[in-house]
Amino acid sequence: MNLWYGPFKRGRKALAKHKTTIAVREFRAALEYCPVKASREMARILFYLGLALDRSGQSGLAAKSWVNARKLVRSGHLAAMYSRWINDYGMRKTGSPLLDDYRAFQSIQVFHYLSKRGAGRFCSEAERDVVYTVIEDAWKLIAKSRILTSLSCSQKISIFKKAKLDFPYMYAEDLLQSDCEPIVGNFKGKRPGVPLRLSGDDSCPCGSGLPFRQCCGRIYSCVEQEHTTPHHYER
Repeated sequence: MNLWYGPFKRGRKALAKHKTTIAVREFRAALEYCPVKASREMARILFYLGLALDRSGQSGLAAKSWVNARKLVRSGHLAAMYSRWINDYGMRKTGSPLLDDYRAFQSIQVFHYLSKRGAGRFCSEAERDVVYTVIEDAWKLIAKSRILTSLSCSQKISIFKKAKLDFPYMYAEDLLQSDCEPIVGNFKGKRPGVPLRLSGDDSCPCGSGLPFRQCCGRIYSCVEQEHTTPHHYER
């Protein structure tokens, strides 16, 4: 008997009993024992590993596991199951095509933002909330403009990548120390139009009535970020 089959069988039993932690451990052990050339068997293990990860709340890792399984097997039962769980973006299906588009747009914009941050991660909950609010507001304009209608997945991704959003935490330091101006995406037309420019003395787009450099463009200290939330982001 193949060495991978033992942990694979134990993983399926654990999954049936809703013991997802044990199931994940067993399926990963099965992957280690599975020969590289046994692509169909490896795809089968990856599929069940994805199920275990998804049930344990790790939908991102589950999607990656299913995507890898799909790369190994292009047809048959496993391929059909892949289409059931994964959308064209390679992400877990939500049941709503529009929500799938939003999650892809959000993922791309968060990646763009964090890739330009030195730490590569959010430094505070306040920063994270601001970034996600900016992304959500931009998405509302995109959805309202209907520019995604009848576009393919690759065309949508191209638009998502070209979208330039105004992230205050990214541009605030440049605004205060130089004459640099952040770019704000304009999605009011049928297609993304010419980018707008916002200076530090212009009114803040959040609607507070304050100049941008004194509102969203202001740099908050670590202490302020932990104990103070800007008034227009209070919930």
